[in-house]
Amino acid sequence: MASRAQAFRDWATAEQLTITGPIDQLKDKRIVVDAEDFLENILTSQATREPLLPALGGLPFALRKHLDTYLAKFQEVNITLTFVFNGLDLACRDRQTISRESKQAARSLDEAWSLYSQSRADEAVAEFGKSCTYRTYPILRWLQSYLQREGVRIQTAPYSAAAQVVSLDRENFGDAIAGSSSCLLFGASRVITAFDFESQSFSWVERSKCLAKLAMNEDQFIDFCLLSGLTILALPTELENVPNPIQGARELAGRAGSMGFAAYATLNKEFMELFKKARTAVKHSVIITGSGEVTLTKNDTAAGDMHDVIGQRLPDEIYYYLSRGVVGSRVLNWRTRGELFEIAPLDGGSSSAYQQLVTQKLAPLRTRTMALINPMLHRYYQKKDVDLIAWHNESSKQALGVPDASSPLQSANRWRVRNATLTKASDAKFDIKEEPLLFAVALLSDENTAQETVTEKIGDTATQELRSPDELISNTVLRFLEDRGYINNNHTLSAWGKALKSAFDQAEQNGYLAAAGRKEAEEAIFMAFELHKLDVLNTSQMFPSDKYLGAPMRGSETDRAYTLLLSRIACLGSFHHKEIGFTGPLSRHLLGYQQMTSAVRASLRDLLEVHALSMLGSGAVSRELSPSDYSTLGCNLPFVQDCDLGLSLVVKSFLDELSNDSSKRSDITRWFNHAYDVPGDLEKAWKMWDAINAGIQAADSAIVNNDTKTTFKNADEWLAQKLQQANPANTNGSA
Repeated sequence: MASRAQAFRDWATAEQLTITGPIDQLKDKRIVVDAEDFLENILTSQATREPLLPALGGLPFALRKHLDTYLAKFQEVNITLTFVFNGLDLACRDRQTISRESKQAARSLDEAWSLYSQSRADEAVAEFGKSCTYRTYPILRWLQSYLQREGVRIQTAPYSAAAQVVSLDRENFGDAIAGSSSCLLFGASRVITAFDFESQSFSWVERSKCLAKLAMNEDQFIDFCLLSGLTILALPTELENVPNPIQGARELAGRAGSMGFAAYATLNKEFMELFKKARTAVKHSVIITGSGEVTLTKNDTAAGDMHDVIGQRLPDEIYYYLSRGVVGSRVLNWRTRGELFEIAPLDGGSSSAYQQLVTQKLAPLRTRTMALINPMLHRYYQKKDVDLIAWHNESSKQALGVPDASSPLQSANRWRVRNATLTKASDAKFDIKEEPLLFAVALLSDENTAQETVTEKIGDTATQELRSPDELISNTVLRFLEDRGYINNNHTLSAWGKALKSAFDQAEQNGYLAAAGRKEAEEAIFMAFELHKLDVLNTSQMFPSDKYLGAPMRGSETDRAYTLLLSRIACLGSFHHKEIGFTGPLSRHLLGYQQMTSAVRASLRDLLEVHALSMLGSGAVSRELSPSDYSTLGCNLPFVQDCDLGLSLVVKSFLDELSNDSSKRSDITRWFNHAYDVPGDLEKAWKMWDAINAGIQAADSAIVNNDTKTTFKNADEWLAQKLQQANPANTNGSA
């Protein structure tokens, strides 16, 4: 998908509207940044883009490097940054718009895979590069967490980040703003569009110069911004195929000066309705003030039906927690829309397995997630259901039954564990912030300590209120683990919890925790158990072989099956790749599975965030926390980073070659030109497998049947034999 931000920059440059000045002009200044525009610039700029991102999932390999470089450069000039993220979708961004964009991206990605299968590599890479801004919500959530950890100020707008950025500028919170044309749309007098630290310069566009160049008044300029597809509204279908849609929008907006809405008579009725909503949303933009009040910028002249224009309102308390990064916008959007719309995954979504996962298997988890926040919402929401609609069959609506769903609120409120009890797990040497899942399991491994965590609320005494960051994070995770069935009602480990502990213990013993890092390791192991619960951690052929190329292809049927299982588990770990765009073999087959793991990971993250939200709204937490305490909670919860496909590709390639005739085997390290340490990554993958297999074997047969245990046991023996063949000096490939 083409970047709106880049299209605006190209247009402004072509119209000679861009002004350039020395970066020193910004010395000691405060700049408010539209975070999504900032990310899109990295994803699409020629110097920083990684065109194969949609073929790999996860984060761009060089994203951290680019961020660190930018932050260091800003610090050199003593520029203070505040990044503002988009919040809830405005009503003008409807399902039809999202669906159209999704189908466009899916067609492009399908074409890219077709080109790749024909060995037309350069053309395939170019086609993949068109979709670098598709499905970037996980990257944005990671970016929010990363910036918070780096000490950068962050905020999430109630709705449009551009509107919030302009509001902060008007309140003198910043000296300048950086973003896209959306900032001009919401009334900014000027907006920084680019920083060039190599030339020590920056570029900006001024609203007054745009008006003069276009020969437009304020109303015409707003119309032009909306019609052009460069801001909050998608391009009308009538202008999609014209040679210059921006020029077409310019002509339409120019006529509107004397003809009003009649100038848009040629546009379809559906677009006109969205256009009117967008026009009103610009005039009455929603912002959050420094005191946490959510208000309209021109509240005194707003109509009574603004909810139809902007979207259904939520309680101010929820907007505040959204603004601090405790909760993301996904679940809140589902509630305000009354609709959960599943768009096509990066692989295209032709697999019935993925379709079944997101429409059936994950539906109960998502329903429970939404039900958990019902007590915090207006009665309107408590009685209103949510429909599930998927890209592959938009005519079918599935009511999720949210109003009737049971909420775990009563059992969740029994978690008010204070620091005095949390220190009982200090001998385990797990950091609550860095490895909260490991910490929680260690805490409850001792039954006496587990009993101390049952903390029923007695009266309204403030002594029971949670206050410290460690208390907030640990209690959120403990609520989450009980909800997912790893903890019994009496706060001891359940059968699932004991199996998870066995996997964690093996990861400690075989060195996986040290090799991968505790956060990555605990999440990979936990994800494996969740995938097993959903019956998708297996050797089944889930994807159409004629379209999803890149499945294991060497050796016997058994070889291919076990290679597939191990490659799927490798999707849960990270790949140590140089900070540069990927070059190497691709696999649509494995990407299809990686997208399944991504959907599960996102749903688990949603549940964690909503448990944090519910805890904050239940009276369990002190109201005297600082804003940074809330942001710390949000950025330290698990499952914020999606894993890419790199490690899975390495494992699949290696095992495939081991199943090949010994005289025909290739050295796969040559296939991954920018990998840091392929042998080291493979060793890490075997340790991950060993830990997960230990948990599967230790599980009670009531939760993991004997057939599954046998499959994993046989795969483990098969792997040991393969590694022994590859390296006779290695006597235990699983350790």
